[in-house]
Amino acid sequence: MARLAVLIPARRSTPALTPLVDALKDAGFGAVIVVDDGSPAADQPAFAALGGKQRVYLTRHALNLGKGRALKTGINFYLKAFPGFYGLITADADGQHTASDIMRVGEALLGHPGRAVLGARSFAGQVPLRSRFGNALTRLLFRIASGNAMKDTQSGLRGFPTALLAELAALGGERYEYEMNVLAHLCRSGQAPLELPVSTIYIDENRSSHFDPVRDSTRIGFVLLRNYASSLRAEK
Repeated sequence: MARLAVLIPARRSTPALTPLVDALKDAGFGAVIVVDDGSPAADQPAFAALGGKQRVYLTRHALNLGKGRALKTGINFYLKAFPGFYGLITADADGQHTASDIMRVGEALLGHPGRAVLGARSFAGQVPLRSRFGNALTRLLFRIASGNAMKDTQSGLRGFPTALLAELAALGGERYEYEMNVLAHLCRSGQAPLELPVSTIYIDENRSSHFDPVRDSTRIGFVLLRNYASSLRAEK
């Protein structure tokens, strides 16, 4: 794990964030990068405390720029600061991803050289309706636009070898659509990620999520279909 870093974009300092960072440090990851995506003033002391921990690196946006931009900021920081590392794992700050699942993604990343890894939830059992609907809709739109069927297109738990990151950081998208663009790019280029089953965890009916199932899924769908049409024109 010492050759891997974990990137956590965060809009707010959630109760789950500090315990997750501490667990990842204990697991032996070489670095934990936290991107404070324009948090309110009340949250900034908690982020500052994280930045004071060993092997934790904090970078900040003065304004909220969106999850896609926060991921790109973190990737850019990683590429500059850790050129000798093997790969980077992205995880969410809201408690949906356990340290043990993040470690499993790391092990799969190391065990499949050159391959991206996607932590895929099963959506079995008690899943909030808004989350079940949002994921079903984006899975359908993704399949239409890319021709690939993925089990969990909205998962923020992903592992990438360093060699892929520069091209992924150059992709369009500033908010949730960026993660979908990454999946579409990998699938269209013959590099579909390995899907690894992970826990399905929702805290307090997922009320802390900033993802709007209808608005954001629709925006993602338009972006996917537009990009798909552009790729078809480029191939002619």
